[in-house]
Amino acid sequence: MIRVLILVLVFSVGAAHAELRKLTESDFRTNVVTLEPRLRDGADASAAFSGYGIFLSCYPSGSPTVRSWIDPVLVLPRVYPVVTNETTGNQSDSVLVVDFRSPVKKIGLKLNAAPPQEVSIDAVSPTGKSIGTLAQAVGELGTFVGFEDLNNQPISKVIIDFRSAETPERLAAVVIEAPSAPRFETVLPQIAHGKLGPDLFLRTSVSVVNFSNTTARGEIRFYGPDGQPLAPELLGAARHNNMVEFSLQPRQTKFFSTSGNDGTAGYARVVSNSPVQAIAHFMLTRRTGGWTETAVPAVKGRFEAVGAYNLQYPGATGAIGTVPPPLPSEPLIVGSALAIVNLSPDPTSVTVFLDDEVGIIREETFSLAPGEQRARFIDEIFGQLLTPQGTIRISSNRPLAAMLVKTINGLPVSILPLGSLED
Repeated sequence: MIRVLILVLVFSVGAAHAELRKLTESDFRTNVVTLEPRLRDGADASAAFSGYGIFLSCYPSGSPTVRSWIDPVLVLPRVYPVVTNETTGNQSDSVLVVDFRSPVKKIGLKLNAAPPQEVSIDAVSPTGKSIGTLAQAVGELGTFVGFEDLNNQPISKVIIDFRSAETPERLAAVVIEAPSAPRFETVLPQIAHGKLGPDLFLRTSVSVVNFSNTTARGEIRFYGPDGQPLAPELLGAARHNNMVEFSLQPRQTKFFSTSGNDGTAGYARVVSNSPVQAIAHFMLTRRTGGWTETAVPAVKGRFEAVGAYNLQYPGATGAIGTVPPPLPSEPLIVGSALAIVNLSPDPTSVTVFLDDEVGIIREETFSLAPGEQRARFIDEIFGQLLTPQGTIRISSNRPLAAMLVKTINGLPVSILPLGSLED
């Protein structure tokens, strides 16, 4: 039965035209990426490796689910998560499928089977044709199964079949030799530092978190609004010209902040060999000791993004609680501000649409040079006659990084997230 199901996953099968060569772990030497499903027991593992463009599924039924595996040894048994093909149907009729958005040529799988048994692995080309099949004995302590096509064809899909009615497919890790060094880039669209008044000072702290299970190495480069390199004074990091390098162990975090007395503004691009989360913390401090902080996460380049703007002071609405809090003694000016960066090496045209709550749609178009940043309040773009709430849409023919924040008296108080179908 399962042979028929695999025929559905590939357009044609014929071992005569292609064959797989088995590889050992030592055969993986350049741009090696090892991915393990670091998720809680019972979690859906479909997107466990999606940051690397690798997706897991079960066919024709079942779901890739993380389960804890305990090595069957008497002394200090190792406990670790494995992806398990859990199906309510016949186990022998279901397979575990690994899809590669970007095809690769060398693949390694770490598989666990109890009891030990021989498993079948099918490799599929980007055109949907079978490249070849190999059989491998897999044991309880985990077995590495590496392979490549004899003719150096790229592989876009792998089908794992334990051929058992009792034992589900179990995957402990995926190892690939990427065609080039992995590159992940995000952007902090706004960095600022300096005095905002006689009693108010703004500085930006940056945190970088490695949430992967491999060492993350990378750099943060600072640029001014004109796209030229910016070299801010920093506390807690060694800067080389406009760049800060970092090397983070799994789940490690690095912190540093802007420093000095001079005012500066711009943005930062974060590039690394594995996914990281960078956050800009805008910290406002007063001589009296009071302070506030607004944190804005780094974003990916996108062609379009949508978010909500809000010009209302919540204390005046009475929406939370039975009695609204008193209005402050000094007037408050509530606004929203955008920062947009052109990430392309080419000039781009940017259109900002405003759809207010009464159904009026306005738009403004402007150009950005390569690497240029533009930071504006919404009323600077569209004028003063704005309704209290509405929707902002940013669109371009080149990738942009953008952030939207709510402000009170010109100072950031909260982030207004921008969403996109490209996320």
